[in-house]
Amino acid sequence: MARRRNGYPLKIERSYYRDMSKLIREWQKIALRAVDVHLRHYLINGTKMLTDADNSRQPDWTNYVQQTLNLMSVNMENPVTDQILHDMTMRFVYAVSQFSANKTRTHQVAIQAKMGPYALNPLRDNAKLREYTWGKILENTQLIKTMQGRYIDQLKGDIYRTINDGGGLTDITHAISNRTGMTLRHADLIATDQTGKILAQIDAYRNQQAGSTRYIWRSMEDKRVRPKHRELDGKEFKYGDPNGGDNGQLPGEPIRCRCYADPID
Repeated sequence: MARRRNGYPLKIERSYYRDMSKLIREWQKIALRAVDVHLRHYLINGTKMLTDADNSRQPDWTNYVQQTLNLMSVNMENPVTDQILHDMTMRFVYAVSQFSANKTRTHQVAIQAKMGPYALNPLRDNAKLREYTWGKILENTQLIKTMQGRYIDQLKGDIYRTINDGGGLTDITHAISNRTGMTLRHADLIATDQTGKILAQIDAYRNQQAGSTRYIWRSMEDKRVRPKHRELDGKEFKYGDPNGGDNGQLPGEPIRCRCYADPID
């Protein structure tokens, strides 16, 4: 049986994740550089415990560590301006919206073949879609800023904790790597979750504007599909039904859902 054409923008989702991961990797480089340049002096040969190092020349070395981490924070925050984040999230949201528009256009061709050339065109610019996309751009910008703030705060805590436990440079490096990995996984969640939600809501709006009242739930048909959504795959639901779909949620709205809706006339 031939696999149907996928209605989920996986390439857009992965591109958004790559954009976020580039930022996160830059934060990691800044952290590693700060530790190597400024904290290495307080370790013997750069390997033994900080508490074993000879800090007699600067007894207030803990203050120096704090200053180093504060400088690290500033160096992470400064390059990532609001404009950079805005441009990144705008490209992402607009790409998902265009993906939805292309799907709707294909569906409209079929509708016009049945109803004639004067069928409703839901692709024209309208205030509701502009308002929605602008809101999602602001939301995603804030999600990344929050992720950055959490990374910085938690990383500083990781480094302090490692120092207090008597850890050396290798331990601190591992702590930075572990924190970066967790933040990359968080970015992956944001990319998948936001792609599904934005597509679900824009698709639903455009499809209903085109006259559709029902849709077929479609899954990605891979191993990542949750069991409940495997059961929903191929079933028909009515838009706006609180008991339809996944407890009233559209395909793509549940967290990390990559399912999508095929409209029915």
